[in-house]
Amino acid sequence: MPLTSLLPASWQQSWRKREVLDTYVFPVQGPRPEADPSRTLEDATEAVLDQMRRDYPDDLNERKHRLLVERLQHPADRTLVIRDEHGEPCGYCHLTYGDTENARIHLRLRVSPREAYFWDDHVFVAHRRRGLHAFSIARRLELLAEEGRVQGVTMISRKNTASRASYAAFGARRTRQHVFLKDRGRTLTVPTWVEIPAR
Repeated sequence: MPLTSLLPASWQQSWRKREVLDTYVFPVQGPRPEADPSRTLEDATEAVLDQMRRDYPDDLNERKHRLLVERLQHPADRTLVIRDEHGEPCGYCHLTYGDTENARIHLRLRVSPREAYFWDDHVFVAHRRRGLHAFSIARRLELLAEEGRVQGVTMISRKNTASRASYAAFGARRTRQHVFLKDRGRTLTVPTWVEIPAR
């Protein structure tokens, strides 16, 4: 039975504008690409975020810069800066160590004490296709191993094929799928065995 047949008729238009996202889990320990030791992942500071705003204004607009600065005050969230082998800040990524919310799709996420949530990964356009995103995943997993955590969790939009490929290299396994109905501001979570096309 198609999932759409379970929705009220008034929701059919909303369904056509849906975005599909998937939750993945992946092991901290296990076969995976190693983090390049010539690159670094460091905790963000307001000064470094200001520098990135000046150097990459098209990648880091004023609104996003302000959000990143605000996140520095959240004790469960860790904002990290990705630096390449030359020490250049090339992007940012995050870890969260407790239950959180994907505010964009209005969905609460449970994160156990043995897990950490990977989110809002971004490599600036000029530095893409250099393996920096994969490096940021590998290095975060090393950090989690040092802390005794056993599993990473992330959520990726179905249309974001690049991120899906990056996390697949680390053994990411889909556990849930979510349908965000944009014009209703609602997200439906369904089992992985239900087939939901991205469009």
